[in-house]
Amino acid sequence: MTVLNPPYDTSPNPPFLGLYTEEDMGLKNLLQGVTVTDLNSDTHAPRPVPVWFHNPEREERRITYPNIVINFMGERAASEREHRGWVQVWYRYLQNIPFNADENVAPPSMEYPIPMDFDYTVTCSARINQHISQISATLALGRLHPRFASVECPGGTVRRLQLLGTSRTNSMEADKRLFRQIYRVRIPTEVEAPVSLLTTRVRHVVLSIVERETGEILVGNQTVSAIGDADLLSKNISGQYQSETRE
Repeated sequence: MTVLNPPYDTSPNPPFLGLYTEEDMGLKNLLQGVTVTDLNSDTHAPRPVPVWFHNPEREERRITYPNIVINFMGERAASEREHRGWVQVWYRYLQNIPFNADENVAPPSMEYPIPMDFDYTVTCSARINQHISQISATLALGRLHPRFASVECPGGTVRRLQLLGTSRTNSMEADKRLFRQIYRVRIPTEVEAPVSLLTTRVRHVVLSIVERETGEILVGNQTVSAIGDADLLSKNISGQYQSETRE
């Protein structure tokens, strides 16, 4: 996943739309602008191909051909891309975290987000075989390229668009021919962990050694410095630490 904006940009433009909506609108915007031509169309004004969501919530429309319909099919946890550990919130995976513009202030840390995959079908429909061939060629050479396809989401991230498969169906509908090209695509995303972590590094570790049988504290209240007095870490590394050793 590639980030477009600078690492300390605190005003994303346009703003983050939220999980699912980001991916939906990114895919719809990617598919916009496809056109076709035929014997009845103007050479200087090709026929546009509208893009719709399957069963839209607030859209009453008369179905016209050709068209492209997007349908969300499901999601999965992508365990093969998962990382474990801490990461600072400068890591801009979905651009929905408030950022501190001061580079000298250490940002809070969080668990690495959980990678997810969102699966969609993109169905291209046309009444004329010439139209479906033009649409298929346009998508295969750019928007849905089998290797280099990508989608730019409104929040400012660029995601890989994986083409899982393609199929072609031809049928009759109301005594009219109907040609369809169906694509199965996958968009990666990430879900942040619900528990936030501390804003500082480990300062010290307190060790106590207890005799098992009697419970006597043999060594107690001993503090081991997390970072030695030699100050081996660079001052450029963000975070807070202090060296302290007690006998």
